[in-house]
Amino acid sequence: MPKSSRCLRLYMWVLGCALLLAGVCAASEIPGVVLRSGDRGEFVCELQEYLALAGQMSSPADGIFGSVTHQAVVSFQTSAGLAADGVVGRKTWDALMKKAEAACARTYVVEPGDTMYGIARRFGVSVEAIAAASGIQRPELIKPGQEVVIPSSSADLSRTALGRGGAELLHWSIANRVFKSRATIIDVATGLSFEVKRRGGHNHADIEPLTSADSAILKRIYGGAWSWTRRAVIVVTGGRRIAGSINGQPHGGQAITGNNFNGHICLHFQGSRTHASNALDTDHQRMVQAAVGH
Repeated sequence: MPKSSRCLRLYMWVLGCALLLAGVCAASEIPGVVLRSGDRGEFVCELQEYLALAGQMSSPADGIFGSVTHQAVVSFQTSAGLAADGVVGRKTWDALMKKAEAACARTYVVEPGDTMYGIARRFGVSVEAIAAASGIQRPELIKPGQEVVIPSSSADLSRTALGRGGAELLHWSIANRVFKSRATIIDVATGLSFEVKRRGGHNHADIEPLTSADSAILKRIYGGAWSWTRRAVIVVTGGRRIAGSINGQPHGGQAITGNNFNGHICLHFQGSRTHASNALDTDHQRMVQAAVGH
């Protein structure tokens, strides 16, 4: 297989796992909430994503813990040997997360020219992790045709952005909790940056330039005229660099006055949706991908 085709195959496998696992909590971050019938919100969405990954739900996540979700929880608890009470506590969260990680554990067939270091780098895991999972004593002696086990970690996949470093590809369900108030927005194309404050938003973040100087920088980024054009950005907040996408058209309500900006703009992350149609915006998602690694 040509090297380019092999790299593409590797990338698509890792991307598939990342999109599945990044769409839910990082494995090391078990939600400290107990969920039951009647609950609503982002944690219910995460629960539904996990249940889908476990093969217990086929309907889209809607954030509503209704009868379908309750039955899926009971079914999963039964299969996992847990008390089937339909209440999602720490034991159920933990079992769901382990199921999610196992879903993306795969075998990889070593090809000519491969090294264990190269394989580990491509998949965003350590040589030691692959060797331990595969029972390999001497990683330097792997041979073409040999199968190795690639262990998965949702935390690793989400934080390393598919091994490329820089701005990470972080799903909205996680980014929504990381970005609570203020952030620095860096435009990928120009390198210009400005400060923003989050106004709200449930499907994506609604943000406002913090000061009139920040508004001026945003307008400069857009060539001196407000525009709905999507732009790839890096969102620096909570000690993290997250891939995002903005538009540059003031609209809707505002909470900040005196910043020379009448309204707010939209900030999207991987998997976020529009508020009006509850749909993925393909242009925003394309810009999010463009920002990864910067």
